[in-house]
Amino acid sequence: MYEHILVPLDGSKNSQQALEEACKLAKQFDSTLNLVTVINNTNFYYGAGAAGMPPSMYDDQHKIAENIINEAKKYADSQGIKYETSIDIGNPKNIIAHVYPDEHDVDLIVIGKSGVDAINRLLIGSTTAFVVRNATTKVLVVNTKD
Repeated sequence: MYEHILVPLDGSKNSQQALEEACKLAKQFDSTLNLVTVINNTNFYYGAGAAGMPPSMYDDQHKIAENIINEAKKYADSQGIKYETSIDIGNPKNIIAHVYPDEHDVDLIVIGKSGVDAINRLLIGSTTAFVVRNATTKVLVVNTKD
């Protein structure tokens, strides 16, 4: 039923719980998880004009993204789940809702209710809300356990 399940990860408690739920589904359907984190470069374009992200800031963000992916890999390994990983750069909303699912034949997106980016959520709306409204595939939103 679900061959490829996309799990967007941002290091938040919600994304960890989404990963846990996706692992349960992957076991049930013998699915492959697509563990993805997106380095949001849109903030840097707005704040720095057209200059984009300074190289040192990109390096820092990439290290954080690698840590997020590595933790997710450890969890998926501990559950015996097949997975693929990706660190993308761009607008997380667009990549999660459209780009990644379309390029990787994703059948389901399992996403946390909210993530770590509270400022953007207040200013321009949450990534989760955007994905629910605009995704090209089914979406499962996972609430926190608390």
